[in-house]
Amino acid sequence: MKNKITIITPPDDILQDGVRILCYGLEKEQTLLISSIIYNLEECKPTIIYVSNGQNDSEWVLDKKQKCSIIIFNAESQDQTMVGYLSAQTNSYYFGELRSLSSANNNKINEKQKLTKIMEDLIT
Repeated sequence: MKNKITIITPPDDILQDGVRILCYGLEKEQTLLISSIIYNLEECKPTIIYVSNGQNDSEWVLDKKQKCSIIIFNAESQDQTMVGYLSAQTNSYYFGELRSLSSANNNKINEKQKLTKIMEDLIT
């Protein structure tokens, strides 16, 4: 890895410049997929990844959503109110099945190649 990746969790933040990504409610496999894609990129800009497990940090997530270039979330997360809010964002992508909101957001990540393309376009 030639550039810096910074992981931030609630309640923290950072003032550095860089591409910002919000990851919300992801399962271990989903997190590992994102990590492996970023790790395998040849060159990337400094990147800040905000990670929330979705427990008692709604205000933090809403603040970080404002700062991020993209949002990646688990549509099957426990907090379906937050899932609904994040799915309404034009820069959001999701794993899993959006229950009644699939027509509102068609940015489903259903294969590694799609996520790789999204990350390459954003970070390189």
